[in-house]
Amino acid sequence: MDFVMFEDVDGMEVFVNPERVIWVREYPNQTTVISCGHDDKFAVRLAPAHAVAALGKKVR
Repeated sequence: MDFVMFEDVDGMEVFVNPERVIWVREYPNQTTVISCGHDDKFAVRLAPAHAVAALGKKVR
């Protein structure tokens, strides 16, 4: 199982399993939220395309 490390908006490390990601959405203030379902959501300061690329996924 692979994990990708992100730094969330509070400066804490978050490890995300790319296989569990459901969606990536941009919000105001240059914040992107990565959802792994239910309450597993992480806010990071990356553009959505950069977050998706870091997860090793292609954008269609």
